[in-house]
Amino acid sequence: MDVSIWRCLLLLGFTIYCVQCKCPSASKRCGDCLITKDCAWCKDRNFTETRCNTVANLTTNNCANIVRRKQHSIEYIKNSNFSDGGPGQDSVQIKPQHVSIKLVPNMVLTDFQVSYKIARNFPLDLYFLNDPSYTMQPLQASLKSLAKSIANEIQNLTTDFQFGLGTAMDKVILPFTRTSPKYLNDPCFGTSLSTKCDKAYSYRHRLKLTPKIEDFEAAVDDIRTTANFDKPEGLFDGLLQTMVCGTKIGWREKARRMLLYASDINFHQAGDGRLAGILEPNDGTCHLNGEGYYTEAEVQDYPSIGQIIQKAKENNINIIFVIGGNSSELNNQQVRNLFYDKLATLLPGGTPRASELSTDARNILDIVSANYRRLRETVKLVVNEDSEEIQVVMYTNCQTGGRLKDQTNVCSGLTTEKSATFYPYIISTFNTCPEKRNVTFTIFPEGLEERVQVDIEHVCDCDCQLQPEAEPDSEKCSYNGTYECGICNCNPGWIGDQCECDDRGTAEEACGTSNGICNNAGNCTCRKCECFDGYSGDKCECNDKNCRSYERMLCGGPDRGRCDCGKCVCNANYTGEACECAVSTADCQKDNGTICSGNGECVCNRCQCKTGFRGKTCDQCTSCPGTCKNNKDCAECVAFGTGLYNSTACEKMCTNVKTAPLLEPATPEGQVVNITIKSCITEDDQKCIINFNVYDSDIGKEVIVKDTRRCPPGSPDPIKIGLSISGAIFLIGLLLLLIWKLLTMLYDSMEYSRFESEIQNPAWERSENPIYKECVTTVQNPMHETQFKNDSSDEKLMQ
Repeated sequence: MDVSIWRCLLLLGFTIYCVQCKCPSASKRCGDCLITKDCAWCKDRNFTETRCNTVANLTTNNCANIVRRKQHSIEYIKNSNFSDGGPGQDSVQIKPQHVSIKLVPNMVLTDFQVSYKIARNFPLDLYFLNDPSYTMQPLQASLKSLAKSIANEIQNLTTDFQFGLGTAMDKVILPFTRTSPKYLNDPCFGTSLSTKCDKAYSYRHRLKLTPKIEDFEAAVDDIRTTANFDKPEGLFDGLLQTMVCGTKIGWREKARRMLLYASDINFHQAGDGRLAGILEPNDGTCHLNGEGYYTEAEVQDYPSIGQIIQKAKENNINIIFVIGGNSSELNNQQVRNLFYDKLATLLPGGTPRASELSTDARNILDIVSANYRRLRETVKLVVNEDSEEIQVVMYTNCQTGGRLKDQTNVCSGLTTEKSATFYPYIISTFNTCPEKRNVTFTIFPEGLEERVQVDIEHVCDCDCQLQPEAEPDSEKCSYNGTYECGICNCNPGWIGDQCECDDRGTAEEACGTSNGICNNAGNCTCRKCECFDGYSGDKCECNDKNCRSYERMLCGGPDRGRCDCGKCVCNANYTGEACECAVSTADCQKDNGTICSGNGECVCNRCQCKTGFRGKTCDQCTSCPGTCKNNKDCAECVAFGTGLYNSTACEKMCTNVKTAPLLEPATPEGQVVNITIKSCITEDDQKCIINFNVYDSDIGKEVIVKDTRRCPPGSPDPIKIGLSISGAIFLIGLLLLLIWKLLTMLYDSMEYSRFESEIQNPAWERSENPIYKECVTTVQNPMHETQFKNDSSDEKLMQ
């Protein structure tokens, strides 16, 4: 194989391989995995590793059942042998005629062959489209005289041929054709021609394709000269109608179609019709009446070059441009070079340049013969496919110069004994299997109707995905899917490794709330809410982080409780909204075992005392008569010298009373025996609050009074308040008056300074009223002085 071909194949293989250089581990089905080159699939049921991997990796992971990529397969549905044809028998020049290919993704199919061989008697349809102007009269004469010679020359190559004839001039509308009655009936009126010309027309189909040479000669003899007004001619109208009116022209389905276009001048094309006010584009369809005339010439614009090329390809027509005739040789050469040579290369069966017609047109025989031989002995295979997933590259061993294959779709120099073999390399490149698994395209010789139909089936499924290996509605898949290749392929509406999850309906139906899907706090899976961290509930309605905190921890921390749907669920030893309360009552018990001294309730291991009691165990009575009341008078007289006792009585009655800046709940210094402390709060005659403690122990009683008391403020003096307000108002008014006076003085000073400045530098001057007019008007005769001088001169002359 040639080095260039090897390079192409290596590059192509590398390109395909790099579509995905590693196996897609996320593949959910065997077929999706095997799309990638060098990948395989493990179909073991209990395989826990990545199923889509290389064969080496799957073997390393102890996979027992490995599914490998398939190979291409070709089935020849119709493969008739070559045939020269004959009476009642069609010729066969290309084979096979119909194949079915199972194409494996991302692999090149290289063993498909298409062969072509010339049939000895392959039909030929030859249609002459002539310019009927005066300068093309030699062609009409040569066609008539050489018709039999042309037929004899073609008969050496095929006996099954037909001739047809048509003529085309131009649109019968200004500025292309003169439209006055005398010119319509005789476009050559006023010229040097001795005979009357044919009535103006656009295109006329004169003779349907026929094997009768006599009819062709008669049709040529019936052509009468006609003319148009401007220089270019409208043969494109006739050219398109000849191609699209297949039934009326007589084109056969299985025949080589040649259309000989003969003229000596350039052509009108799309857009030129606007000169005549024709705006409607050419629709590219047949518009011939029963007499063969084109009926839409004055309604539709000329065809475009693109339309001509398109219709030639669609109808497999080989157009031969024959340019020349009775015009000057220089003019013919310019027309060919400027207008027809380039166009000839773009058409099916294109030639390097347009053919040159001699002045006497006698070389028409050679032109027809040479072009037919060229078309017959050259084949160009065309692929008609528009699939984005398939690419076809054509190779052939025709004239390779010793090389095995060349990348080309053209083979020339063929004979009836020599065939050409083409190798269409078919490539499919995609990452996911296309929805359309079956694709059909055709391969055909350009300019011929024979076809090779190629049916492509993309092989995207593994055998284990298909019955009988696959198990529809399998028990392994909860009866909701197909067990295939070791996994479950769930039916629509079901998901999960075993298709156990109902996913039918919408998420709104299954998990919707007024606040959104799963209250915007989770995902709806299997028609159930999977809540985000910190949320719970059937529809994630519970916020497990929205509970009360104790000591800066949610529900007091994990040792005390946990948050459940916005409320704390406490452990056994704690209670409360934030699990802040211990269930134990140890701190509420007195030494004798009573709870809160019987004067309160133990809550959160702390005493909540009844009204009138206080202390850690509610053992202090703040409202009980006795201790506080009996010691009130002594506390007042010793600490503040008030109350019922005078100083003498106070010293006598209150020997056990002392004062202190603070009242400490501790036992007085030196007393370590059992003691009861009574805290008292009382009010004296002046409504002042007095605090004192009574310490009652085995050795006696002692009272300690806080040396300060809290007294309510006295009532305000209205006279002082009134004087204060009046004084403030007076001072504010005086201040505002002073400010006003200062501002006034400052403004007056500025105005006075400006006034003095204007006095020193006045800016006015004496002027008169511009609209005032004097009562007396004086008019001076400009000639008075001059006249006086002239009179004096005359007097002097008279003296």
